[in-house]
Amino acid sequence: MASAFLELSSLTKSASCSSRCKKQALATLKALCGEKYLAKEGEAGGFLLKHSTGHYPAGKEVDVPLTYADYYFLEALWRCRNLFPTR
Repeated sequence: MASAFLELSSLTKSASCSSRCKKQALATLKALCGEKYLAKEGEAGGFLLKHSTGHYPAGKEVDVPLTYADYYFLEALWRCRNLFPTR
């Protein structure tokens, strides 16, 4: 979601919408970079994020590390770096 919000922030013509999207993306990334979600070295089988969910209604891939969750996390960090190069 963080990556999507950063993408939306650059596509909208509304300054207030762009600002809200950036704010939500940064809040999401901050949470993901915290101890609850970011795996320490040697934890979670080498994945970056610990508690991802693939398909909750079906009970599949719930509260597990996921390759595509790590991908979108890295994509969001990359987008964030490009949007805010001095942070």
